[in-house]
Amino acid sequence: MESLEDLLGKTVDNCPCGRPHRIPTREAHLQPGSLQRLPEMAERLLAPGTLLCVADTNTWAAAGERAAEMLRENGKTVDVHFVDRRTQPAHADRETVDTLAAAIRRTRAAAVVAVGSGTINDVAKSAATLVERPLVTVATAASMNGYPSAISALTVDGVKTTEPCRPPVGIVADPEILATAPGRMTGAGFGDLLSKNASTADWMVSHALDGEYYCSFSAAVAEEAVNRCIENAGAIRENRVEGLGILAEGLLRSGVSMVIAGSSAPASGGEHLISHLWDMTAHWSGRKPALHGEQTGVTTLISLKLYEKILALDAATLRKRLRERPAESPAAFTNRMRDLFRDIAESILPFARQKYLDGPALQERRKRILARWEKVRRAVASVAIPAETSRAHLESAGAVSRAADLGISHAELVFAYRNARWIRNRYTVLDLVDELGVLEEWQEEVLAGV
Repeated sequence: MESLEDLLGKTVDNCPCGRPHRIPTREAHLQPGSLQRLPEMAERLLAPGTLLCVADTNTWAAAGERAAEMLRENGKTVDVHFVDRRTQPAHADRETVDTLAAAIRRTRAAAVVAVGSGTINDVAKSAATLVERPLVTVATAASMNGYPSAISALTVDGVKTTEPCRPPVGIVADPEILATAPGRMTGAGFGDLLSKNASTADWMVSHALDGEYYCSFSAAVAEEAVNRCIENAGAIRENRVEGLGILAEGLLRSGVSMVIAGSSAPASGGEHLISHLWDMTAHWSGRKPALHGEQTGVTTLISLKLYEKILALDAATLRKRLRERPAESPAAFTNRMRDLFRDIAESILPFARQKYLDGPALQERRKRILARWEKVRRAVASVAIPAETSRAHLESAGAVSRAADLGISHAELVFAYRNARWIRNRYTVLDLVDELGVLEEWQEEVLAGV
């Protein structure tokens, strides 16, 4: 497999999937002390003129102040924008993006330097894309895989959404800086990366059932890096510089795999939908959402448990188990969605309606699943791992492996398990087991110990 350095800035015209791929991020520096390379990177990759350094209170202290000082010492004019002036902590939402875009225009910045992790990364990518400015990112935590991706995750009208954006042209992920982040952020990064087995299985199932686009090159880009992170889980758990460098490379390769695929499919499936729904409904109980990667590490166990049960079924057994589902009219379905999702229902309904199947449509869907069942099972068997193996990996890296440890109640766990499939028009294992009529039947066994 090609190194990360060989992938960056690359154009692939002869991929077996038949589509060309271009990776816009041209440089990434992951060595200890690589923050010192920021001025030369800016000189090579960014247009002349004022730079707007984007940070929050914490990331300014971690690396933002040093980054701005080094750039000024190199002759750059640097203005600063704090994304957490409106709310603390900052939210990755439309208002925060628009505020940053206005600041870029007001300062007449030629480029943006984002210093932070998840929220700052998403906000800066969206705002820089909106005003058509190049972006360089300085990572302050190995907490998620979105640094080089071509999407940003924003909350719009109460719903977690993704929107296309331009990736940064350069990334600095200095392990010495990453080591200063709270250990739980590192565990979150490991959890986000480990979801690959479940999300890739979802992607392959969708390809097997519906012919959705699938790229084996994209799927393979992060695979070796994931295995390397698992092998070095102890160094990651202990927050050692060498372990964080390995984790950072794995996370960046995961983000690049999404760029190659043209979507988040290689790294985001049903496990991410459950996590997103926990974020979207946290205000119902007054709970503060946990870190994204902490949640996806836990929810990956749910998807993998479902896949274990799927692998145990052959088509003949499945055919005998299928039961007629009571018919539900479109109006009744809409009312049910409104009852379930309450204040966020109107934002979710457009996605849910795309997945709604009436009686005849569901029967046709089941026929297709049965006809292609062995193909589905072969696809799953090639990538899914046992849930307990994944749990052991999480625990080895010091990552959270149980929902209760995130403050998530059993009721919230059940609600998201049953209903997360409706919030995004992406086919996942949650849809498959629902269409087979076993989602609720398997609930107790699947959620035990999660």
